[in-house]
Amino acid sequence: MAMVDLSANENPFGPSPEAVRAIIDGAGIAHRYPDSQGAVLKTALAEALGVKIDNIVLGNGSSEVIEMTARALIDDGGEAIIGWPSFPTYRSAVGRAGAAAVLAPLVDHAYDLDAMAERADGQTRLVIIGNPNNPTGLAIARTALDRFLDRLPPGVVVCIDEAYGEYVGRPDFPNTLDDIAAGRSLVVVRTLSKAYGLAGLRIGYAIAPESLACRIDSQRQRFNTNCIAQAAALAAIRDPDYLARIVALNAWGRDWLASRLSALGLIFLDSEANFLMVKVGDGARVCRELKEVGLLVKPLDGLGLPEYIRVSVGRPDENARFFECLRTTLAGIAS
Repeated sequence: MAMVDLSANENPFGPSPEAVRAIIDGAGIAHRYPDSQGAVLKTALAEALGVKIDNIVLGNGSSEVIEMTARALIDDGGEAIIGWPSFPTYRSAVGRAGAAAVLAPLVDHAYDLDAMAERADGQTRLVIIGNPNNPTGLAIARTALDRFLDRLPPGVVVCIDEAYGEYVGRPDFPNTLDDIAAGRSLVVVRTLSKAYGLAGLRIGYAIAPESLACRIDSQRQRFNTNCIAQAAALAAIRDPDYLARIVALNAWGRDWLASRLSALGLIFLDSEANFLMVKVGDGARVCRELKEVGLLVKPLDGLGLPEYIRVSVGRPDENARFFECLRTTLAGIAS
């Protein structure tokens, strides 16, 4: 039986057919160096987002964009505040930039924005927030973000990672591009790895005020995004109908999983992303036993959440297989 991987929050349906065609066509020019500036893709992104091309920085996945942001903004031994637990790359990027990461504990699995704002001081250079957060899937609302930004001292830059933003359905999800247009010191990071299904090609981007974007881009290695990735990304963002279909399929699958987990009496968070964080008792053991029957899910003991697992929303058949295997596994543990 083939292994089902529901551990990495990937789009199980794959990229747009238009992106696939662009990948195939792009193979014919793989012997040429890519446009080091990604000008065509940046122009298309700028038009789609209603920003200037100079507001955009391309990266080899959003992880590289976060790395570049940390290097650009923390160059004097300052600090970065990170809500924890969250995406581990935030913490490692700050460490590789030579700065101290101040971990602000989540409260009831949500960002304690008031505590984070209170902790910010003259040493704080950067605050990194995932919205929605990984691994919780919880999102910050517009009013909460406004209050937080208003409380920060001058000179602090906020990096908001919206890797899962396309999946969010709540009406009060912040339009952070409005904050950038209003002059906020904000870096918004997005990726084509999740909803767009291009994880294997590694392409992401940041939107920031021009001065900030220039500082971040100065940390970029030339040719950091390859020609096939640029072409696929361009095709993907020009196929909004496919993206809408993926978002709808994810919402349906997430709701289906939630209803089945509820029937088992399991506790899980009300995720806005393409995964669920589920309380199962001994998370590491459950992950091991699921792997033995051909299912990969994410253990969270390394993030200080040993009772939980994170499961990605898969295709309907994958979701059904996960549910049946989880039910059998938990019954076996309990017996």
